[in-house]
Order: sequence, then structure tokens, then C-alpha cells
Amino acid sequence: MRNSASRRRWNLFRPAILFPLIFVGVLALLWALGAIDPIRLGLKPSMAGLIRVPMSPVAIPAYTKVSRDHLWDAQKTQLSVLYLRREQISPEMLTDIKKIVGRVLNHEKAAGYIFTDADFFPPGTRPGLVAGIPPGKRAMRVDAEKVHGLYGLMPGDRFDLVATLPIDANRASQGLKLGGVYGQQLDLQARMTNWQKQATVRVMVQNGLIVEPMTTRQVPVFSRTLTQGPITRTKPVQEIVIAVDPHEVAHLTEAIAVDAEISCVPRSGRPDDPEDSRTPDLQPWSPFSGAMVATGGPPPIGVAGGPAQAMVPALTTIESISGTKREVMAAPVRR
Repeated sequence: MRNSASRRRWNLFRPAILFPLIFVGVLALLWALGAIDPIRLGLKPSMAGLIRVPMSPVAIPAYTKVSRDHLWDAQKTQLSVLYLRREQISPEMLTDIKKIVGRVLNHEKAAGYIFTDADFFPPGTRPGLVAGIPPGKRAMRVDAEKVHGLYGLMPGDRFDLVATLPIDANRASQGLKLGGVYGQQLDLQARMTNWQKQATVRVMVQNGLIVEPMTTRQVPVFSRTLTQGPITRTKPVQEIVIAVDPHEVAHLTEAIAVDAEISCVPRSGRPDDPEDSRTPDLQPWSPFSGAMVATGGPPPIGVAGGPAQAMVPALTTIESISGTKREVMAAPVRR
């Protein structure tokens, strides 16, 4: 009798136990599938003892002045924060929103990351492109077709710009038509050093900096036709913003104006790379002063050995007049 009575009582209590378990299991399944949100149902988890750390709900572009709108999560209709335990917070993390709002980012901030002081420029920096210009530098927007090799460089990468201008071979050959004892010697030296196949290589920019990587913008182009009249079209132009020293602005502008061949020479991105290292210039070989290689670099193509200015004596020209005959002769310079 006791067993039958206890069995009847268990049959009565079994639905009361199974139904809550099934209900909780269904809620857990719907929560895992994303069909319901426990927070909207009022089942908020306990945040006792946790610290609110602001984070970016969306990607914020570089050189942007962070405002409260950048920290607002539109989907959750609240500020985007991450709750962490005190031992999980490192000293560089910014937990005070007042230290974030109003600061200018020095790089693009991806969504879902917290802020640190290393993400920002110093306080007081103006937002926009000018924020990426280092102090004492000047920014220039250059056409990618005018400067080769800038493609692929990112903001903060350092480089040098080298401009090359070939020598006019016709004028060079005319300048070597000299008489006198040293005339044949100069002609022979010019052939041996390949004097008519040289170029002037000048370093326009030392230790430049990428401010904004290559971007494409549409430039309006105006034209006039007989049937349709004036027409405005657009042409894509790829440009890069670089930062250079103030005295290099004029040199680079001059090189672009004379259509010199300008090449980019990227520098090392390692922290132990010396910033004061300089790329040397190269002046073409001259029959009167020898090969002029700045900083004692290697001689030009065709000249063997060390610096060529020590190989060839300095010469000058003397005009000789004998009656109606005039002749320009070369003579060594006494030092």
C-alpha cells in the first residue's frame, strides 16, 4: 500500500518538475540561436564588482576627433562598453570617457576594441589631415604618376625621394671639342667613362613620411565640342599625401615641374633604424673636375676604383687667339 501511495504522489509531482525544466531548456535553445535576448526579457546578468570600459562600436577613421556619437551603439541604444574585472584592466586602458571624447585618433580604430592613450595624438591636436603632419614638417599632395614607388606604403612609413635628370648627349659632345695638348686626353677619358650616358641624381626628400596612403579622386575636365558645346567630364587621379621638411618643398616642386624621373626609396620600418642616415646625391663625371660623388660614394658606371675625383686632375679652359684663329684649349689647374 505504501509503494502504491508513493507512486501516485510521484506521478502527481512529475509534471510540476518536468515543465519548468523543459521551459528553461527551450529558453536556452532560443537564446543560443539568437531568437530571443535575455536582456530585453529583463534577465540582465549581474555586473556587481565589474568596471565599465568604453569601446568603439563601429570603425572610426584615422585623424577623427572622437565624440559621444562614435561611442553610441545604435542597435542596443546605449553607450558601447565592456565590463571587465579589475584584474583584467591594464594601466594603459582608458576607463574614463572624458579622456576619450575630444581626442584625435592617430590611426583607424576597428570596431569592438577598447581605447588606450597610444591611440591618440597629444591633446590639442586639430582633427583632419593636418593631424598626421609631424611638427616641423610640411604636407604635399603628389600625383602617383609623377612619383613612382609610393604604392603600398602606409601612414607612418618613411622614405626618400630621388630625382634623375639625364644629360643631353649632343651638348656634351659639343663641349668636348677642345684643342691643345689635353684635347685628345679629354676625348679619350670621355669615351672611357661613358660621359655622354650619365644622369644627375639628386635626393629631393630625406626621411619623408606618409600622411595619407594612395587615394583616388575624380577631377573635373572641361572640353568644348561643336555639336554639344562645353562638356564637363571627370578623370580619376591617384594621389598620396606626404610630409617633407620645409626646405624640400621647393626642390620637389622644381623636380616635378621639369618632368624629372622621381623614384621613392622606402626606409626600414624597424625601430633600430637610424633616422639621421642620409641618402647621398650623385653628380655626373666632368672632364674638368672628375667624378663628383657626394659623401664619397661609388663612382659612376664606367669608372673603376675609388672616388674618381682623385683619378683625374682638375682642368680649366684657355682661349688662344693667334691672328684670326681662335681656339679653346684645356689646361690643368695648379693647386
